[in-house]
Amino acid sequence: MKKRRKRANEVVTKIKKLLRSESFMKKNKFSDKNFIRERKMPFVSIVVFMLNLVKQTLQKELTNFINIISKKDKNITKSAFSLSRMKLKHEAFVELNNLLIEEFYTDNIIETWKGFRLLAVDGIKLQLPNNQLILKEFGGSNNGSSMVVPMAQASTCYDLENEMIINSEISHCDTGEYPLSLKHFNKTKENDLLIYDRGYDGTWFMFYHIYYKRDFVIRMAKNSILQVQDFFSSDEKSKIIEITRLHQDSKDQLKELGVEFKPFKIKLVKIILDNGEIEVLATSLRDEEKYPSDIFKELYRKRWGIETNYDHLKNNLQIENFTGLTPLSIKQDFYANTFITNLQTLIAIDVQEEISRET
Repeated sequence: MKKRRKRANEVVTKIKKLLRSESFMKKNKFSDKNFIRERKMPFVSIVVFMLNLVKQTLQKELTNFINIISKKDKNITKSAFSLSRMKLKHEAFVELNNLLIEEFYTDNIIETWKGFRLLAVDGIKLQLPNNQLILKEFGGSNNGSSMVVPMAQASTCYDLENEMIINSEISHCDTGEYPLSLKHFNKTKENDLLIYDRGYDGTWFMFYHIYYKRDFVIRMAKNSILQVQDFFSSDEKSKIIEITRLHQDSKDQLKELGVEFKPFKIKLVKIILDNGEIEVLATSLRDEEKYPSDIFKELYRKRWGIETNYDHLKNNLQIENFTGLTPLSIKQDFYANTFITNLQTLIAIDVQEEISRET
C-alpha cells in the first residue's frame, strides 16, 4: 500500500476518541471518586481548557471557555478550576502527545535526511513561579543574588525535518543532561540519527548508541579524550579512531544500564563554523563514500532547529508563564505545551500544502 500524507483531521479524530474514552479518564485521574458526577468542568472540559494555553488572566479565560461550551453555567471560578485540575494527572497530556506522535509516524510520508529521521536532543533551564512547594520539588538557583529562584531542568528530543517534539522531560534543576537524554532514548529507533551539542560527548554515551544501533553526531569539547585533543591540533580533516578503554566510572555507568563495553570505532570530522571557529564532530557514520566529511557542517547546522523550537516555546507559547502554584500544575502546563506545539505543527503542514496547491 502506497503511503500518503495524513491529514491533521485524521489524527485529531483519534485524539478525540482517546480523550473521550472511559479508560483514558480512569487512568489519568488521581482517585476513582474524581469526576464521577456531572460538573461544570467535567474531565474532558478540564483537559481541553488546559490545552487552550491559558495566558490571559485565568478568570477571563474561564469565562470565555464556559461561554463557548455552555449556555447556562457561566460562574466557574478560578478556585473551582484550581480544585478540578488537582484531580488530573499530568500524564494525560503525555499520553495525548504519544498518540499524536504515533499517528504522525505510522503509515505517513515524513521528511528524512538520507533515510534517517533526524533528531536533536538538548536541555534548557526554565524559571518557575516563586513558591515553596515548587522550590522543594524542583530546586532553584540564586543566580548570584541572595534570593533563590525556583528553576527546572527540561530536555527535548526534536525531529528537525518534521518539527515534531518526539519526547520532552521536566525534572529537578540539578538533574544532569545524560539522565534526561536517556529518557528520550526509548522513543528512538533504528534509522534515527541523533545530533547532540557539547555536554553529551562521553565515550560511554557513544557506545550506548552503537550498542543499540542508533547513529549519532556529537560536537566534542576541546578537553575531551586525548585522541580528540590531538585531532583538534592536527591538519587532518577527518579520521577514524578506535576507543579501546573507558574510565571505571564510565564502565560502571554502562553496567548500570545493562551494557558491557567493547572497543568501537568512530569518525572524527573537523568543521569550520561561519565565525571561523574550528569544531570537531564525532559520528558513527564512518563510511566516507556514503557520508563524505564535507556534508557534516551543513548537517550539524540543522541542529539549530531545536534552538528555534525552544525560542518558540518561550516567546510565543510563553512556556514559563505557568498557570498554577503547585508542582502538579507545572508538569501539566509543561506537557500540555508539548502537545499543543505538535498539534500546531500538524495543522501547519496541512495549511502549507493548501497554500502550495493554490499558488
